[in-house]
Amino acid sequence: MKPEKLIENFSAHLKNIIARSISMASSLNYDSVSPVHILHTITEETGSIAGEILYRTHLEPKNILKFLELNAPKTPPKKTFPELDKNSKSALEKAMLISYEKGHNYIGSEHLLFGLLKTNDAELIRLLKDNDIKITLLLQEIDTIMHSTAHFPNIESVQDAIESSQDFGDESQSNPRPSTPTLFKNKKNKNSGALFMFTTNLTDKKTADSFDPIIGREKEIERLINILSRRTKNNPVLVGEPGVGKTAIVEGLAKKIVTGDVPDILKNKKILSLDLTLLIAGTIYRGEFESRLKQIIDEVSNKPDYILFIDEIHNIIGAGSNQGTMDAANILKPALSRGLLRCIGATTIDEYKKHITSDPALERRFQSINVEEPSSEETIKILEGIKKHYEDFHNVTLTSEAIKNAVELSTRFIHDNFLPDKAIDLLDEASAHVRSSRKDSPTKTKLHKLELELENIEKNKEEAISEEKFDLACDLKEKEKEIKEKIKILNNQNEKAKKPTRTKVDAEAIAKILSQKVNIPIEFLLSSEWDRLQKLNKNIKQHIIGQDHVIDKLSQTLSQSYIRLSTNKKPFASFLFAGPSGVGKTEMAKVLARELFMDEKALIKLDMSEYAEQHSISRLLGSPAGYVGYKERNHFTDALKKKPYAVILFDEFDKAHSDVQKLLLQILDEGQLTDGQGKKIHLQHSIIIMTTNLGSELYKSSSIGFGNNEKNKQLNLSNEIYSSVINKLKQELSNSLFSRIQSTCIFSPLQPNFVKQIIEKNLKTLSDELHTKQSFKVIPDDTALSELASIAYSDDTGVRNADNVIQDCVYNLIIEILKTNNRKKEYILTKSDNAYKLI
Repeated sequence: MKPEKLIENFSAHLKNIIARSISMASSLNYDSVSPVHILHTITEETGSIAGEILYRTHLEPKNILKFLELNAPKTPPKKTFPELDKNSKSALEKAMLISYEKGHNYIGSEHLLFGLLKTNDAELIRLLKDNDIKITLLLQEIDTIMHSTAHFPNIESVQDAIESSQDFGDESQSNPRPSTPTLFKNKKNKNSGALFMFTTNLTDKKTADSFDPIIGREKEIERLINILSRRTKNNPVLVGEPGVGKTAIVEGLAKKIVTGDVPDILKNKKILSLDLTLLIAGTIYRGEFESRLKQIIDEVSNKPDYILFIDEIHNIIGAGSNQGTMDAANILKPALSRGLLRCIGATTIDEYKKHITSDPALERRFQSINVEEPSSEETIKILEGIKKHYEDFHNVTLTSEAIKNAVELSTRFIHDNFLPDKAIDLLDEASAHVRSSRKDSPTKTKLHKLELELENIEKNKEEAISEEKFDLACDLKEKEKEIKEKIKILNNQNEKAKKPTRTKVDAEAIAKILSQKVNIPIEFLLSSEWDRLQKLNKNIKQHIIGQDHVIDKLSQTLSQSYIRLSTNKKPFASFLFAGPSGVGKTEMAKVLARELFMDEKALIKLDMSEYAEQHSISRLLGSPAGYVGYKERNHFTDALKKKPYAVILFDEFDKAHSDVQKLLLQILDEGQLTDGQGKKIHLQHSIIIMTTNLGSELYKSSSIGFGNNEKNKQLNLSNEIYSSVINKLKQELSNSLFSRIQSTCIFSPLQPNFVKQIIEKNLKTLSDELHTKQSFKVIPDDTALSELASIAYSDDTGVRNADNVIQDCVYNLIIEILKTNNRKKEYILTKSDNAYKLI
């Protein structure tokens, strides 16, 4: 190649630098152009990459000019036109070679600067040292920038030019240039283009073989093939929720292309997955990203067999956009509209609506394919098809029960993700847990210790050699040899030994991982919900006294909810607890959470008196966009996400603002909430309980309570009182809310005998704790129980003060006993002479 042909590969900046360097050398009476001349010109070449790099070093052009003027010849040169000196020619040659090595299709100022620093020119080195510039650091920065530069191969012509041009800038060729090194002479960098650097070939046989088998997506793949086979608008985009298998569909198509199971129009096609993040990374200078993407489009356009796949295609909106530049979407549009490339995209429903549909010009160039979440039955088939890959990787056996349980439990308890992704995650993590729980064999343990010892010896040997301690290095060499021999023997033993029996991953292993993931007791996951419901009535009655009619209605309603249709998206059950204060409404909710969900933390309680203002609704759902507190943590919605199986207690909900009460309509009707960030929170597995004291005055007028024992020996409310309370609730509450409540439970005022039982129960709890810690018991007699019950109960507060009464009357007596050394094993609590005593 002739020199003038070679110059075509020079960037405009490089051409300008060489021309100005020659002119400058001539003006200073130099007969040749040295590297220092070129360095000065680079510092003044505005907009060049090399000029930007030198600008950061604070190297002033005036300092270089002063250096040149001090060393300039005093008489004009004999030659009228200065030539490049030996080191300048070498720098230019090195610039060509580094450009080729980096896979660039041009030679720019950054390559020339790299070449200058590699020539070891004495004057250049002295100048840089005088200005406190470290050449090694400068070379590292240039290398980093060249690695991320936007231009790629088609530079084989540079190699030819180097080989054919023996003396660039010297027409007489009196000083032949050295030939190109063999390393570059034999190098044909075929795979160094933009596509090679920024894409992955999904139709490569080795890559396609690593994909999991695609199961149950025949319709989506068929439509994908149909769209790609169109003459125009042949750019499909897969739209679906995260984790439903959009990328897997493209991988399935790639496997079909590899096996030839596609129409003739798609045979021998290549699907290239574009890494948009890598494409943007390192684009420091303006126009660099556009140049990269433009070259990718050019390369794909020149090869009609290439199909570009962009996962998370919504990211192209705004990608690479800076002031005065276009984003990736606007760069792609012309190529898509002219049919220069075929492109497959994948994105989520929300992102498609937000980014793609908002740009009609981009949307009409794509044909959307909706990818629905597979059913539980389809997911089981998918997991059965891919389980071998996970079994081989983790060296375990996945049972059919484990697969079925993973699908069932992930569907019930994980609502943020979608099938099959969330079921696969459970299987994968459970397999990893089982594998990590298995202990290594003694041989493997010994082998691992020897490998660590060998690594330490090799390190010490290298240090000994560097410190010229050759005797020590020889000793370490012998030890190294011995350990390597032992490792070889152990490896042979491992190969001859039988493969370890694969551990089974069963349903319990799946439940254990899910328990850790969603903070639900494993006993709850493994037990039958129906069995817990059947035992619920008996278990609650052991804790709640005097409200048997409410417990019966509660358990009956929950049993009815169990057999409801799966299409019902309302909360599992909803209750309104009405009654006077201190009769067990809140306690009932606590016991229900503990007995049904087997977790005391499964109760989410809200004191609705704190939400009496209209703006307080933002405390429940979080602040909307644009308001203070947006995207900050919200305790209520966070608790709902962590505990999908929970009792949600709206305590004294009638005291909340009407707008907050309207929120309950949405919960009861749709079984979901939308928080301030637009995310949906599902409540299908939650139990909603609202409590109120409305109608409490009706109980007082009916003379129920202490002092009226003979009139009120019934355990349940009279029909008259029940009807009066219901009518009161209907008057105070909106019909729309009242009609949505599944069951209304009216709590009775507590009879004296029930209050005595509650006091006795609380004292027994205290006695059991004293027996455990102090080895004595406290047992009340009937007199003490009756007296304590009469004090603990009031018409206004019920038995809410029971614990305080016990503390005031009994705790001081216990403290006196604790002060004595001689204690009995059992004390009787009684009352005589108007005083409580322990005897």
